[in-house]
Amino acid sequence: MGGFSNWAPVIAGAVQTGAEIANNREQTRRTASQIDAQRDSQQQALAAEKAADDERRARQLRAQQASLRARQGASGLAAGAAGSAGAVLSGAAQSLLDVQDAANGAYARQSSSIDQNAQYRRQSLLDTSRYNTLSQISSWFARRDNWGN
Repeated sequence: MGGFSNWAPVIAGAVQTGAEIANNREQTRRTASQIDAQRDSQQQALAAEKAADDERRARQLRAQQASLRARQGASGLAAGAAGSAGAVLSGAAQSLLDVQDAANGAYARQSSSIDQNAQYRRQSLLDTSRYNTLSQISSWFARRDNWGN
């Protein structure tokens, strides 16, 4: 029995270290899922903001076109100015499309930034977890081999 009593602290230390490693991995999984949930929430908020902005721009275009049509009608559209009215309306629509393209680019950059930030935080978390696991294993071997004494 003397042999077992020499190994009992080593086995207990290994079990304790294994439990700590498992606990740290579970904590890392929970934190990673929180990071993913935050990223998804930010992406959904950005998509909702983009949809509201697109709708606002579409209403603005409709109002602008109606106003231009009314002005063209009042100034004598029947007198033969139909070609210029179409050009004015087309120009207004093209101007708004240019603004929308710029806004879409800005939203795409924001979305990419959200993804990159989440990826960085997730990778940092996984690297830290790996480092902690290796540190715990090294510490266990040091205790086992009595390096600290």
